Amino acid sequence: MNKISEQKRSFALYFFSYCPLGVLCPLIGQYLSSIGFTGTQVGIITSMGTAMAVFAGMFWGKVYANVSHKRLVIAIMFAGAAVMALVSLSTRVFIIYALIYSCMYFFQGPVHGLCDSLVIDNKGNFAVIRSAGAVGYAVAVFFAGKYAENHGLDKIFIIYAAAFAVAAFIVMREKEPPHYKTENKKISALELFKNKKYVQLLICTFFIMGTNVGNSTYFGYLFREGGGSLSGIGLAFLLMAGSEAPFMFLIPAINKKISSEKLLLAAVALCVVRFGFYATGPGWGMLLGTFFLQGITNGIILVELVKYCGRVVEPRLSSIAVTTYYAIGNNLSVIVCSLIGGMMLDAFSARGVYMFFAAWNTVALVMYIVLKLYKSDAEA
Repeated sequence: MNKISEQKRSFALYFFSYCPLGVLCPLIGQYLSSIGFTGTQVGIITSMGTAMAVFAGMFWGKVYANVSHKRLVIAIMFAGAAVMALVSLSTRVFIIYALIYSCMYFFQGPVHGLCDSLVIDNKGNFAVIRSAGAVGYAVAVFFAGKYAENHGLDKIFIIYAAAFAVAAFIVMREKEPPHYKTENKKISALELFKNKKYVQLLICTFFIMGTNVGNSTYFGYLFREGGGSLSGIGLAFLLMAGSEAPFMFLIPAINKKISSEKLLLAAVALCVVRFGFYATGPGWGMLLGTFFLQGITNGIILVELVKYCGRVVEPRLSSIAVTTYYAIGNNLSVIVCSLIGGMMLDAFSARGVYMFFAAWNTVALVMYIVLKLYKSDAEA
């Protein structure tokens, strides 16, 4: 019974911690435009936030790895992001807003990676629990958009802050994960780079994650080019994000027949096929009808990459390995893909963006095969 209660708390933690992303990611550009910022200024603000997340991931990962009160660290980060979101409503001055938004990402950027570490270290069923995050994101995308449409875009930050406040309360009720002490020596990310397989995986991840996140930005352009409406974009995101949860939920059963390493290989290959198909410029009906492709690819990648990164290092390094993965493999990749994607959009339309995405993921696929990362330790 106690184990069931722990799992329910973890479900709630992931649901509420991913709601803010579902509120913010699809609507932040529209909010910034509504308060008078240009497209270039919007790009600078969002890029600064992601860049801050790279630094913050290394900082908070080291703090988390070296303290015994790990739940408190996560709760402080939730609270910090919530406070900075509310503070951002106080200004419409570009430079000041950019600084506040960066501070918000200092707390928000690494917090989901630390939640992953907490669940994995506590031996929770990560794939199943992570599916609650996909549900939270999908629900927030749909309902926050409706609420903001009726009550104003500025309300997204109030919803964002409220969800993180609930998450901060829940995480303090989670079980404290183990703390690995080393005599007169603090855990450092530099130790990770002595692990050849981790470094190879991190580089490979760099060519995977940016496109998955970049798709959230550029899919709307592709959908409109295919004849879709603005309201249709909201429905598409609800279906795509919502489809991730069932595939995450199924991963433990699939792993009994297919190893995590080979499952990742299949998912990366499908990413290449998916974005290559998008690059042909399909109509909005075909885009809507193939929503489940995101569920398969993201459902596998978002779970299995985290598990893989934590598995190839010593247990005492697992938390900092996961946050470094988010900082470099995820956030740094997002910056590159967002910037190049924007240039491709201007030069070749949305189809050009997805041609680039397909090529970017092809590099990851080739590396994954050549470096034999699809082999488990037992097969190596």
